[in-house]
Amino acid sequence: MNSLYNHALKQVNALQRDLEKFQSGEDTSVAVQGQIAATLNAFKRSIDDYDAMAKKEMINDKREKAFARVSKFREDYDTINRSFALLKSREEQLSNARNRSQLLERRQSRASVAVEHPYQATSASPYLQQAHAIRERDFAQRTGAQLDDMLNQGKAALDDLFHQRTTLKSTQRKMLDAANTLGLSRNVIQLIERRSTEDKWIFYTGVVITLLAMWAIVHYLT
Repeated sequence: MNSLYNHALKQVNALQRDLEKFQSGEDTSVAVQGQIAATLNAFKRSIDDYDAMAKKEMINDKREKAFARVSKFREDYDTINRSFALLKSREEQLSNARNRSQLLERRQSRASVAVEHPYQATSASPYLQQAHAIRERDFAQRTGAQLDDMLNQGKAALDDLFHQRTTLKSTQRKMLDAANTLGLSRNVIQLIERRSTEDKWIFYTGVVITLLAMWAIVHYLT
């Protein structure tokens, strides 16, 4: 339980750090927004896992302490989630205002050129080129946002895999200690160790697949 508790604390610290950057305007990119969203989802899963482990705790004092930690984590999650939603809405409004301002400036610029050269032959080509450039920019931004989301999801998946490996190692150690205490046969202990080895290979396979997927996204889509 301690390893899971420390993992959740690291997630809270990371969320608060990224949220401060977002709020101060130091980094308002789509990448940091996607990272905050991915870490929030991973933090929520950690809270649920810790809550499930707390319910299985046999010692009353430790169980009550774990429940208090779960309550504090849920409060932190709600506070960070609300703050992130408000900041994200504010950033979207500012972005829309900037886009409207830029569009108005372009229209005023074209009107000024038309007044200065009333007899110059007009052509739709520059306007079409500008519209095409705007569409390409919007497409690139959407594509970049989607790539950032994919990479953040891959990072969250890796974090979950490492977290699950830590939990499995802790569980195996407790099972072996319990088996030795109860005097179970060597065959039972070997069965536990063999299952742990299988879980380890599953973990490494998941890490390799996730890393390959992230490499393919960066290599072929950027």
